[in-house]
Amino acid sequence: MKRIVFALLAVLGTLGVASAREAQKDSIIVIMGDNSRIIIYGENQEDLKKLLHYDVNKLLKDVGSKIDSTSQKGTTRITLGEIDGEKYLEKVGIELNGYRITSRGDTIYYKGSKQVKRTRPWWQNDQDNFVISFGLNAYGSKEDLDYDPQDYDLRPLGSRFFSLGFYRNPTLIKGEDVALRLRLGFEFTWYNFMFDGNNVARKGPEQIEFTSFTEPLKKSKLTVCYVTVPVMPTIAIRKGVISHIGAGGYVGYRLDSYTKTKTESGKKDHNHGGYWLNDFRYGLMAEIGFRNSVDLFFQYDLNELYQEARGPKVQAVSFGVRLN
Repeated sequence: MKRIVFALLAVLGTLGVASAREAQKDSIIVIMGDNSRIIIYGENQEDLKKLLHYDVNKLLKDVGSKIDSTSQKGTTRITLGEIDGEKYLEKVGIELNGYRITSRGDTIYYKGSKQVKRTRPWWQNDQDNFVISFGLNAYGSKEDLDYDPQDYDLRPLGSRFFSLGFYRNPTLIKGEDVALRLRLGFEFTWYNFMFDGNNVARKGPEQIEFTSFTEPLKKSKLTVCYVTVPVMPTIAIRKGVISHIGAGGYVGYRLDSYTKTKTESGKKDHNHGGYWLNDFRYGLMAEIGFRNSVDLFFQYDLNELYQEARGPKVQAVSFGVRLN
């Protein structure tokens, strides 16, 4: 027991054990016998009160293991070096003079009744996230069948993707430098397929038709709106340029679809309809995030854009950036 006391003296020395002169300021002195004393020094009384939140028994246990592991005999002083005080901080719901540690590990500082600062564990990101995504659309695969590919080819920069998402990211596995999260939520997505030629998409009696317009067109596009539910496990990284990497899937339901044309003379026209589109969509998605910057995403529909035998066999591909 005496060796443990001496070892504790050494440990507390690394955390701020002061001399007798320093102890006269703000300190705690524990007298043990005639010649043994433990002096704990703090900058002020508030710092000393925070000691109530530390697990001293756990600290003594670690010191005891160090003593048991040493092979030296007659040792009267053991130096353990720097000690991380967070290791011995009790994760309980307590509050003392504006300093509070919640049961989840949050540290909150108050000024009167007003919360002035809150820090969370690095891995915790389970608050609501509003995300805006924008990028481009393309065809992942294309089969001609009864269609000429030139009739429904897309303009690369005109076929745009846009979405508004609301996500939660609960942490499944916590780690010191890496954690596993799960992205859940929903988003509203708009697929814009702008055709390259002078053709317009029309809903024929049996299948979609791409017919040539009577006037020169400035643009002709088919827009499809979905509500989508993504499920994506994500690996969060504490340090480095990359903040997270995720891969998962999604399923969506078509809310609306319409065509829009604009002639060279400025005449516009909108027509809402089903256009033999599949009502459901599902696919795979991936994302990589960069710290203090944008995220890059990629989505690939596994099912076809149009119903079977009602249109060309094409699958939608989307890629772009996300802003949290």
